[in-house]
Amino acid sequence: MDENGMNFGGGQSLLGGAVSGIVGIVIGIALVVGMWKLFTKAGKPGFYAIIPILNLKTLVDVTGLPSSWFWYMLIGLALSPISFGLTGIISLYAAFVIVRQLRRVFGKSDSLGAVLLTMIFVEIMLPYIGLSDAAYQGPQSTADVRVLPWFK
Repeated sequence: MDENGMNFGGGQSLLGGAVSGIVGIVIGIALVVGMWKLFTKAGKPGFYAIIPILNLKTLVDVTGLPSSWFWYMLIGLALSPISFGLTGIISLYAAFVIVRQLRRVFGKSDSLGAVLLTMIFVEIMLPYIGLSDAAYQGPQSTADVRVLPWFK
């Protein structure tokens, strides 16, 4: 406490920051390990999971979707700050399609609930799929994937 009776709680915030940092590192490592296993199961080099843009491109390649889905995701993320988040909708749709196809190529359910759970808990679900006994089945049909109308 200072002379005015104020307590600034420096020790508590330091401990909270350290715990948050450790949890973040553990989650990041789990995500990289899960993606590494996903890529090796699909016949891609595992170290691609560490390289930021390349891991997204490899994820799209593993799903069997055209490369344009990588660009939808990248452009949506890059332009989101200057479009007040409107292009983030494109990224959300692209992420939904990519995750749906990813679940398909590993023989998992592609129902709406399963895909949404995977998107929400991606730090848990990607390592789960990667470390499970799910085998890579190769690219699946993309006939039911709707292309964004302005990119036709």
